[in-house]
Amino acid sequence: MRILLVAILIFIGKDLLAKSADDLTAEKIIELTVDRSGIIHTGRDTITTDDLPRYIQERLFKSYAGTGKMYDAIHLRSGDGGPDATTLETIIKKIREGQERALNELCLQKYKKTYGAIDEKKKEKIKKQFPVLFQLDYLPNSSN
Repeated sequence: MRILLVAILIFIGKDLLAKSADDLTAEKIIELTVDRSGIIHTGRDTITTDDLPRYIQERLFKSYAGTGKMYDAIHLRSGDGGPDATTLETIIKKIREGQERALNELCLQKYKKTYGAIDEKKKEKIKKQFPVLFQLDYLPNSSN
């Protein structure tokens, strides 16, 4: 019985050790909640629509600069009744602008060129390594 128990523990332990730290960590998501007036809240921060591109750029790039990785996704939720369709469309445009800024900052850091100036092979590598920069759907209940 002891031999069986030891064998099971060794098998389970070996399996756990085989998993990388990435497999064991939770997904990192930038959670944005927009209220009826179009004010955006994320954790303790309050962001205006005009400041959103800079905020997204900084969060994505600082994550990369600190760890070599970026957030996994950006989620946009409606709070307090949510904004009207025009405001929501503007916020989505601002998120995309922030992603584009972070993408160009990343490319300048890695390749000394903007994203548009690098070759297709490097573009594909960046798309695979940093999918959050190319995310188009921010509603968590939809497919990304």
